[in-house]
Amino acid sequence: MSFATGVDGATYYSYLLRMWQVSTDGEHAWRIQLENVQTGDKHGFGSLDELLAYLSQLMSQDDNPSGEGR
Repeated sequence: MSFATGVDGATYYSYLLRMWQVSTDGEHAWRIQLENVQTGDKHGFGSLDELLAYLSQLMSQDDNPSGEGR
């Protein structure tokens, strides 16, 4: 995962968030995509729960000062 370091030494990520609704057989669902603006890497999610789990994992890795789990 790519991250940047700010002036104060803090780690930060910058993403473009895209959300759109799809309809299949009369059912509506949201799709979500995050694009890392530094690298162009894209991550797709089928639900808000998946997005939140990804962000939670990303943040917990940064809480680990040894860098383990990266």
